[in-house]
Amino acid sequence: MDDEEEQRRPAGLQHLLRPPSNPADHEGLQISDDMFGGSASSDDASTGSEMSQSDDDDEDSEEMGDADEDGGGSADDGGWTADITHFDPPCFSDGETVGPVRDVTPDMRPIDFFHLLVPEPVLSAIVQQTNRYAHKYQLKNGRDEEWRNVDLAEMKAFMAIFMYTSLVHGVFSEDISALWEADEITYNPVMASILTQRRFQRIMRYFHVVSSSGQQQGDSLRKIRPFLETVQNSFRNEFKTAQTHVIHEPPLEEEPLMWSRHLDRKRRKKKRFNLWVRQCTATGFISQVSCLCVPPCLQCTATGFISQIHIHVKEKSDSLSHHEKGYSVARDLCSDLIGSGRNHIVFCIPANTSLRLFRELESHGVYGCGVVTDARHTDCEGLPASVLAKPPTSLRKYDSIVRTKGRYSAVLWNSPRNPFRLLTNAFSPAAQGKLVVKKNRRPDEERPCLEAVQAFQNHIKYIDKYNEKYSWYIISYKPSKTWQQLFWTVLSLAMNNAYIMYKLSPAHAHSRLSRSDFGAELLRAMAGPYYQEPPTQGEE
Repeated sequence: MDDEEEQRRPAGLQHLLRPPSNPADHEGLQISDDMFGGSASSDDASTGSEMSQSDDDDEDSEEMGDADEDGGGSADDGGWTADITHFDPPCFSDGETVGPVRDVTPDMRPIDFFHLLVPEPVLSAIVQQTNRYAHKYQLKNGRDEEWRNVDLAEMKAFMAIFMYTSLVHGVFSEDISALWEADEITYNPVMASILTQRRFQRIMRYFHVVSSSGQQQGDSLRKIRPFLETVQNSFRNEFKTAQTHVIHEPPLEEEPLMWSRHLDRKRRKKKRFNLWVRQCTATGFISQVSCLCVPPCLQCTATGFISQIHIHVKEKSDSLSHHEKGYSVARDLCSDLIGSGRNHIVFCIPANTSLRLFRELESHGVYGCGVVTDARHTDCEGLPASVLAKPPTSLRKYDSIVRTKGRYSAVLWNSPRNPFRLLTNAFSPAAQGKLVVKKNRRPDEERPCLEAVQAFQNHIKYIDKYNEKYSWYIISYKPSKTWQQLFWTVLSLAMNNAYIMYKLSPAHAHSRLSRSDFGAELLRAMAGPYYQEPPTQGEE
């Protein structure tokens, strides 16, 4: 990339697209382990714009002949041509400020950040609906002598026990009663003392979020709809996002690491819903240890804030095709970006990528970049056949075939492993980027590639790394009722978003809590007077 092209590129996107100037600094694209506390499960996981390649692969690429000259588009390319014209990427109108919208003081606690996203009136409404349902149930089925109305403090303590399952990954996936069994390895006397097992089970029996009256009976989310909408609004209104977002499905199905002796594995039920999210992301991170910014700046902090949620409950009567479902999901997740005039860029997985979607989003000032696979997983209608076809044998590794139509580019990039196809209208087909290639027995190298390829690799690989860490901090208990699974899943997202808000605020510089410490302090605050600190060593 020459100096003239570098100078005319808007400064707002340079930190999102450019790799480190020194190949030895490629670890700067990785997420700091401090983001979630503790190290990742794999030290050599590929993140950012990194790629790995063996020396044998490199030798094979050198032996390949020169690529054929790329002529004009073929007759079956539907108007797509090989003509490449440079254009500037969309400039973000809101600058680079990312983080909580409200003024945050250094002494704010984890519970304060949590209540920004899940306000106390929402929890009070849950208390009211639980007591109302218990009364209604007993009028119909007879008095429950063991029941007494729950108050707000006890309901928060009840939720704190579920939050505990997010700090002991996979242990209580289906059998939370093991928490109170003294002869089990899962027994925790401090947590067991918050509520007795019988009281916990009574609250769980009557636990309700909203009243069923007045809700549409055909709505599969009617039992949590008001709660979901309130939390969604908090996600949108309490956090200012960056320009770039990723639409994907976060991992929610985790195999338990431990099984209770009372648990029959055959009772395990499949998840009856799909959850998609639109997640704010940015690249160009450096190690948090070396960051001296207060509050931490966008350049040195991983965001990953989930801005929008889309839930689809699986029904036998589903009539939408795979492509229609992917389009409608992406359209819904981008609803609050449409018409904002801020020039957002959305990165999509194959199920959500389509020329139809990108054209509609562009008409409302939102740009897209998505990976294309086969016609079964991606809506390939309108895309050039020369890009969808198998790459010619003469195409060298790291080289590309590009077809353009107006602002749109369809790219076939010959990666070291498998062909990689992209559709984008956010990045110029003439702009070049770089990828850091990790060698087994030689120093890492930089390889040229299209800017769109580099940007997609940066953002998607970052989200993969985020999910790897995030899956250790989700409420692992899976109740049998689908609406309860959804409730605890959304609460998990709120807890994680609360930590990201804390991380991007002056409060982090004051207390510097890891993700696990943040969750533990939030748990103690939720339990309130029901939480008894364990005796210190030497006390009886």
